[in-house]
Amino acid sequence: MMSLKKQNGFSLQELRQCLRTATGFKDWYDAALALDRLSGAEAWRQNDASEFYDFLDIRARYEQLVTLLNDKNHEELLYVLNEGIHGNMSGIGRPILYDRAMTGTKCLIDEYVTAIADALWVVARSPSNKISLQDKVDFFRRASHCYGRSALMLSGGAGLIYSHHGVVQTLIEQDLLPNVISGASAGAWVSGLLAMYTNEELKSGVIGDYRYDLPIHLNPLRVLAGLEPGVSPLSIKQCALDGIDNHMTFQEAYEHTGRYINISIAPAEKHQNSRLMNAITSPNVYIRSAMDASGSVPGVVPPVTLYARGADGKPKPYLPTRKWVDGSFAEDLPAKRLSRLFGVNHYIVSMINPVAVPFVDDPKLRTRRRIRTMTNTMMTDVATDLLSGLEHYLTRVGVSVISPAILMAHGVLNQSYTGDVNIILEKKNFHWRNVLFSYHGEEEIENLVLAGKRNTWPKLAMIRNATLIGQELDTIMESLDQKEFGARPSGGKRNGGARNSSERSKGERRRLTLPSVPC
Repeated sequence: MMSLKKQNGFSLQELRQCLRTATGFKDWYDAALALDRLSGAEAWRQNDASEFYDFLDIRARYEQLVTLLNDKNHEELLYVLNEGIHGNMSGIGRPILYDRAMTGTKCLIDEYVTAIADALWVVARSPSNKISLQDKVDFFRRASHCYGRSALMLSGGAGLIYSHHGVVQTLIEQDLLPNVISGASAGAWVSGLLAMYTNEELKSGVIGDYRYDLPIHLNPLRVLAGLEPGVSPLSIKQCALDGIDNHMTFQEAYEHTGRYINISIAPAEKHQNSRLMNAITSPNVYIRSAMDASGSVPGVVPPVTLYARGADGKPKPYLPTRKWVDGSFAEDLPAKRLSRLFGVNHYIVSMINPVAVPFVDDPKLRTRRRIRTMTNTMMTDVATDLLSGLEHYLTRVGVSVISPAILMAHGVLNQSYTGDVNIILEKKNFHWRNVLFSYHGEEEIENLVLAGKRNTWPKLAMIRNATLIGQELDTIMESLDQKEFGARPSGGKRNGGARNSSERSKGERRRLTLPSVPC
């Protein structure tokens, strides 16, 4: 009989150490599975019951789906699916359900989500004498409208940027990278890289292995103080952007990858509004130009003018009377705008912002320390009120020199830094010298990439269950589009996801899919 204190010869403490030191997903998963078995979490997964969701309803729905699938009862299956497909049906999407076991949630929930996906494909492939093409199109359009879609939001974070690389590479490897991606500041640079590569190319490890063209062995404080001959923050930023070498517009990036790349930028002037640049709002703007603006930290490098491709094919100023700066100061995580533009209702957040990381815990998990969370919230509210009052006073007495800086600080404090799935850089991996792009060798960069991966692995089960149905709906809608309107010349796909992307001829333009706001 297996020891209650050992699993495959390892103790609980040894297995937890294996989790902390794993360098690959398989090693991490094997240790997590052994830990779940030893701790009793695996038995918890096998047992349907939990106070956090209506397991009786989900069990009944699952068994009904399995029966209809086995009987190949297409019409009744469509009727059952028409009752509604929701990511949080009977509470199955609650994050607390993923906080008990390392390898996932209740097996019943996993099986139910998989059964829904299988049922969708059975309906999509059913013969026309069972379900007509028009009935299929009507159903899947409604289902896609109501279910919504997921987005990945990459925060600002300067030199902590390599943690984003670990997060993105993990999602790519698991076929879980959403087609809607936003980035601010450092996140904008990663988004700019993602605009250049298809998912097939990304799977080769290009993001995980990428290194920015930055000078080494420089003291960042001396650079900021202007004491390094021939080197300035501006020259360093431009060198890194040149290394990325992205000269596409947002429209061209969409046509190449099928991804909706979004970059947040903030106005340099008072009384102006922040903007979210993408293929819908600014199709002709160069992505490099938006990256340049979103990486322009106020007081460190000057604000910039955006550039777009003109009607003659040549670059020209875009909104020439406006200057733009670091997007994270106004809208690090543009959730509302993504919802309005792309029908997003589920947000995966990679959080490395040095302003937020020391204070942010995952609010979706009930087990976190509430006293600390309340204290941080109170301190933030007090600081926000003080800054607002100070800015109002300085404006009234005519002191305007530091007013923009106060408004920037107010904007930073007055933001939400979490979403539905929160991948937060752990404080043990946070070093201020890294924020200033100062690393103690290549090993420290690799550790940041690995930290992003390790922080993502425990979230994969939650991400999978939240995104699988949406991915299948997108793929099915593409196949129905081809049946309804005919195949496209190059056989291109609707969203370019990891499960269904393909290369396109250079002359072909993708159709922009503009989903409505979900139910």
